[in-house]
Amino acid sequence: MSEQVAVTPSFAEGEILTFLSQHYHLSGAIKALPGYCDQNILLNANNEQYIVKVANSAESKTELIMQNAAMVHLSDKQLSVPQPIENNKRQTITEITDEQDNIFYLRVLSFLPGNFYADAAPATHNAELWQSLGQFMAQINQGLHDFNHAGAHRYLEWDLAQGYSVCIEKKSHLTNEQQALVESFLNDYQACTLPLLAKCPKAVIHNDANDYNLLIDDTEQPNHITGLIDFGDMVYSHIINDLAITCAYALMGQDNPIDSLKGIVASYHKHSSLSDIELEVLYSLIALRLCVSVCNSAQAIKANPDNEYLLVSAKPAWRLLSQLKDHNSFSVYCQLREACGLAVDPGQSKSGITQYRKKHLGKTLSLSYQQPLKIVRGQGAYLFDEHGKRYLDMVNNVCHVGHCHPKVVAAGQQQMAKLNTNTRYLHDNIVNYADKLLATMPDELSVCMLVNSGSEANELAFRLAKNYTQGTELLVVDGAYHGNTNACIEASPYKFDGPGGAGAAHYVHKVELPDPYRGAYQGNTPASAMSYADSVATTLSAIEKGNKKPSAFICESLQGVAGQIIMPDGYLQQVYKQVRSAGGVCIADEVQVGFGRVGTHMWAFETQQVVPDIVTLGKPIGNGHPMAAVITTQAIADAFVNGMEYFNTFGGNPVSCAIGNAVLEVIEQENLQQHALETGEYFMAQLREVQQEFDLIGDVRGLGLFIGVELVEDRVTKEPATDKTSELVEFFKKHQILLSTEGRYYNILKIKPPLAFSKENADQFIKVLRMGLQGLR
Repeated sequence: MSEQVAVTPSFAEGEILTFLSQHYHLSGAIKALPGYCDQNILLNANNEQYIVKVANSAESKTELIMQNAAMVHLSDKQLSVPQPIENNKRQTITEITDEQDNIFYLRVLSFLPGNFYADAAPATHNAELWQSLGQFMAQINQGLHDFNHAGAHRYLEWDLAQGYSVCIEKKSHLTNEQQALVESFLNDYQACTLPLLAKCPKAVIHNDANDYNLLIDDTEQPNHITGLIDFGDMVYSHIINDLAITCAYALMGQDNPIDSLKGIVASYHKHSSLSDIELEVLYSLIALRLCVSVCNSAQAIKANPDNEYLLVSAKPAWRLLSQLKDHNSFSVYCQLREACGLAVDPGQSKSGITQYRKKHLGKTLSLSYQQPLKIVRGQGAYLFDEHGKRYLDMVNNVCHVGHCHPKVVAAGQQQMAKLNTNTRYLHDNIVNYADKLLATMPDELSVCMLVNSGSEANELAFRLAKNYTQGTELLVVDGAYHGNTNACIEASPYKFDGPGGAGAAHYVHKVELPDPYRGAYQGNTPASAMSYADSVATTLSAIEKGNKKPSAFICESLQGVAGQIIMPDGYLQQVYKQVRSAGGVCIADEVQVGFGRVGTHMWAFETQQVVPDIVTLGKPIGNGHPMAAVITTQAIADAFVNGMEYFNTFGGNPVSCAIGNAVLEVIEQENLQQHALETGEYFMAQLREVQQEFDLIGDVRGLGLFIGVELVEDRVTKEPATDKTSELVEFFKKHQILLSTEGRYYNILKIKPPLAFSKENADQFIKVLRMGLQGLR
């Protein structure tokens, strides 16, 4: 059966008066009122006022009966809402027809005095009004708690449970800029809010307590809610949706909408307790309601450009969405808990967690900062502590595209709900992901092996190299770090030459760290590149004299823990030639620096104009999800087939591949490689300006958003300013910026933020840096 087309009623004044006289014995003067798809009329009869409503032809009689029953139910509980008036047959719904025999349902409702909430200037709204609003809506929801009706169990576009799909369908009517704003909220809703809604209680709700349906006393109590009208959008849904809708309209026009929100929610909670989860999802639901409103308005305006009623909420809704975008949902959640008199952090204390770690998690598990932070949320370039305090994250290159990026989160959630298993079964995700990842690599690198961590990737790379070359000796760069397995520790001078280390294993050979600032050969020149490469040639010669053969040379494409070092141009070109001539293969460790961080290229090894034989990937590959990869040539991969099966239980599982694919898509869709280039260049230019002001800064170096700032006591002797660097890191923490150090002397500020890091974030960092350096003079 085809869906009935809704016909909006348009009865003439005389026709309405005739219906009222025939069916209600009412007569008087009438005045048309605004309506979306119904005909609404104000009737003045015998010194009484009534609201006459004629529903559109598609309106269900069952739903109208439900609305009437709800109003009676609430009125019985002494709540101020309209009451349905009976006709001559003691019925509250009257069937009428137009000249085309379309059937409509007419109702007469009692009139509630008062002014519309919308007619009071937002500047006059105050704490007393918000308190009254919160209390009134709590009473409405409590009043409906024991009400149910078949007519409320329906599909309704304005039900927030349908809000996400409505926006997805209609956002094409928005401009590109508007779409981007709406999509940011939709992504957060899908990733963070939707999974929690199943735990939110449901009931029949009013569903439309907007500023034209709420009434304010126009006499003695101008900041007091006196009534609620228009029950046409009633639906069985999550109770918290009612509060979200109320707040969405009440916050419009407010200069400080979060203050208004806290006032409304605190009052609501006082009269009807909100659960932790309801408080957590509220902010997102408010934004969703606004998104639904602007999407529906955009579609309707295109179809009816002359209907001014459709524009009523659009402009203030867009303004409020922009305001809400400047706030973090978790920070708002913490503020709402505090406003409601609830503990902001219901978890364990920092001291309790610290003591447990020391006793049960191993004493080598370190913590950052003199006073450790308890971090409970992340979003974009920020981390949040248990009180909702926001910290700019300057060091977390793991969450590459931003902490908890909603598209990445959603990809993992969706696949986790379908299947997660090992690679002994065929699945699209692994081949789709491998194909997308390999497409970013040089053509020679055509085989992808998926694992779980950068350490595991490097361990596998060593095995591949040994099988292919049949060599035993490994060349490593002094100061490097490649992971925490036995083989990786033995390949990491940062570890085996550091505290607790046993020195280099017999098969491991250190070559000079190609440091253009502090090393033996300074400057980014062909001469320095050649001189550092000579260190490798000397080592290879010694290996040959010992009747041994190299298996591999492993080198981070940019040196990380060694000091955020950018190697001289041409260094790897020369070294790769030497290693390959000696029978070894070249491994590029991109665990810290890949996936567009350098800005000019997707992979940092490309900045040295080389093609490695093996590339290892980790950290940013899954944006915090444990996955990694080894990329190599077909020949090296084939040599690994020696009869021993290689199997990895979790490597390449469907969930990991879905997440990895989402990361690649975000990098591409959000143009993050170009963003890293432009933001990095802007940032380093500012850092170099600060360097001219403060002698403590000896060097500023970097590519894209891989940056090092080296602090020295004297620019000539380059004496490391280790203690001052440590002080500066603590200073940054006090100013809510998280930073760390690198290098042999821990005198280098390590800057490797998520690529969500912006120029505004750079400005914030520079401001605090100047303050900190002033204090160290």
